[in-house]
Amino acid sequence: MDPAVITALAAVMGSIVGGLTSFATTYFTQRNQAHCDFLSRDVANREELYSQFIKEATNLYADSLDKPLTNPTTLIGMYSLVGRIRLVSSDKVLAAAEKVADSIIVSYSRPPIKFEDVYKVWREEHVDPFKEFTEACREERKATLMHL
Repeated sequence: MDPAVITALAAVMGSIVGGLTSFATTYFTQRNQAHCDFLSRDVANREELYSQFIKEATNLYADSLDKPLTNPTTLIGMYSLVGRIRLVSSDKVLAAAEKVADSIIVSYSRPPIKFEDVYKVWREEHVDPFKEFTEACREERKATLMHL
C-alpha cells in the first residue's frame, strides 16, 4: 500500500476520533448541566411552594385558636396548596401537609382559647403543628440535593 494513502487514512481516522471525542464530551457535559439546572429549579420551586403552604397554614392556625370556622372558603387557599404539594412532593411531605390541614380543621372545631393558654401549652409541651411537615421537607430537599 502506498505510504501516502496510509498517511492520509491515519489523518482522516485521527480527525474522526477527535471529532467524536469532542462531540461525546460536549454531549455529556450539556446533559449533566441540564440535569443540574432542572434539579436546582425543582428545589427552588418546592421551597417556594412549601413556604406558601407554611404561611397560609400558620395564618389559618392562628385564626383557628380564637374563633370558630364561619366561612369554609377561607380554607380554599390551604387546600389548593395541598393539591400542588400532592403533584410534586414525596409521600412523606404530602402526609405531613395533610396532617397540618387536619389539625387546623380540628382546631377550628375547638372552643376559642386565649393567647396566654396557647403560649403556656407551647412552652410546657413544645407543641409545634408544623414540625413534622418542615422536617419532611428538609429530608426531601436533602435527598434531592444529593443528586446534584
